Amino acid sequence: MGLHSTRDWNRFLLRFFIAFGFWEVISVPLRSLLFSAFYYDSSLRTFFTPVSEIQWIAPILSDLVQVFFLGIVVTLARSSFQFGIIGGIVTGISFSIAGFIAPVFGALQFTKSLPNKILWAWVFYQSALTLVGSLIYAIRSEDE
Repeated sequence: MGLHSTRDWNRFLLRFFIAFGFWEVISVPLRSLLFSAFYYDSSLRTFFTPVSEIQWIAPILSDLVQVFFLGIVVTLARSSFQFGIIGGIVTGISFSIAGFIAPVFGALQFTKSLPNKILWAWVFYQSALTLVGSLIYAIRSEDE
């Protein structure tokens, strides 16, 4: 499959808006849950930006870009993997391993720049985004 016709783009954009909207509903509580423990840790006080100085458009924009390009990758590779829930799970896990887990393993072996718990919380957050997005993009509709 590709994005050759208007119908393909309409399907892609519909899935994109569903995936992005679903993820934004999940991401705010998930960010709070994962990173609030680190925010109040006195040893990491200089690592985090104060809440009053955060420009909230940045996390939303980063999620938007990631969900969009994940959709492009899944849509272009769709003919080579299984459709449905299994295909979405396999694609999400594969993308997470290649994009997040493997680089963090490498970074943790060679540097001590970030605390392990923060990196693994970030990996979990990004992997959840990839898994949710892949599942939504991989589900096949009746008219395809």
